[in-house]
Amino acid sequence: MKRYKIGSREMTNFLMLEKIARTKKPIILSSGMSDWNELEQAIDFLKPFGNELSIMQCTTAYPTLPAQWGLNMIQAMKEKFNMPVGFSDHSSTIVSALAATALGASMLEFHAVFDKQMFGPDAKASLTISEIKELVIGVKQITTSLAHDDHKKDVSAFAELKIMFGKSIAINKNLSKGTILALEDLESKKPGNQGISAKDYSMVVGKKLNKDVTQWSFIQMEDIE
Repeated sequence: MKRYKIGSREMTNFLMLEKIARTKKPIILSSGMSDWNELEQAIDFLKPFGNELSIMQCTTAYPTLPAQWGLNMIQAMKEKFNMPVGFSDHSSTIVSALAATALGASMLEFHAVFDKQMFGPDAKASLTISEIKELVIGVKQITTSLAHDDHKKDVSAFAELKIMFGKSIAINKNLSKGTILALEDLESKKPGNQGISAKDYSMVVGKKLNKDVTQWSFIQMEDIE
């Protein structure tokens, strides 16, 4: 036995917890039916033994409905207990475990079954082999994504695309020299390097044209006073 997983029904069984703790092997605590106070007491009891501890967000319901998943508890447990937090799932869908992974769960537990129509109390709350395969692929993809830095720090690779799909200010009707430009006279058109950027439209409104302009022409700074 490499590690022990404690079901919530045993969370107050300190006699058993001590015997397990004395093995010095890692212990996983499943929160299930336990409240914050019981979890805290069990963790405080085990800490002096020095075992590697982790905790699972779990809801004792088979199958577990979305409102019962308790995904918000993952971060709450991390902050409160300062230890790895996993997700013990009985939802019969891979969605909950994928969401838990994205929210920081470092372990996943679920029931497996060859066919959900099989006899047994947990069959309908389990995942099939094909679902497990799909879950593993999804977890690996999410883990890879979370391991990479924020892509918003450097967007230089998109410089050409930003010009191509950017917007510049254009005139949406034929206008004569001397016209005072109003918001209704302006359009934004691709690309983004034709004179005045659409984000600077306010600097054009209220300015006077110093030349005749034709419909859909891009407006330049030298065209206005």
